[in-house]
Amino acid sequence: MKLTLHVWRQKNAVDKGRMETITADGISSDMSFLEMLDLVNDRLEKEGVEPIAFDHDCREGICGTCSLMINGVAHGPEAGTTACQLHMRSFQDGDSIHIEPWRARAFPVIRDLIVDRASFE
Repeated sequence: MKLTLHVWRQKNAVDKGRMETITADGISSDMSFLEMLDLVNDRLEKEGVEPIAFDHDCREGICGTCSLMINGVAHGPEAGTTACQLHMRSFQDGDSIHIEPWRARAFPVIRDLIVDRASFE
């Protein structure tokens, strides 16, 4: 599967940030959303590009640190599913996916898709 990712990139908490378009090739429908991001990051690192920063503690649908906005929906298109448990079979070959951090005044963006969760913890 080949996808076009529109990913929020932000160098640090004071950077303005921007959407960046990244092509994701060789994506299996059996991968989780975070495994897809891992594959994209492997390619970016090989190309000498800074990988996409994102939280991913447990990857078991328990902790909630993978709280992404995927196509404008918290955790993505599957109701009751965290981003780490979302599988790529929820998307089609050729899809464009917008990936942003979950934003709230209490959770400022630290870098890329990572927010400061101190007010929650």
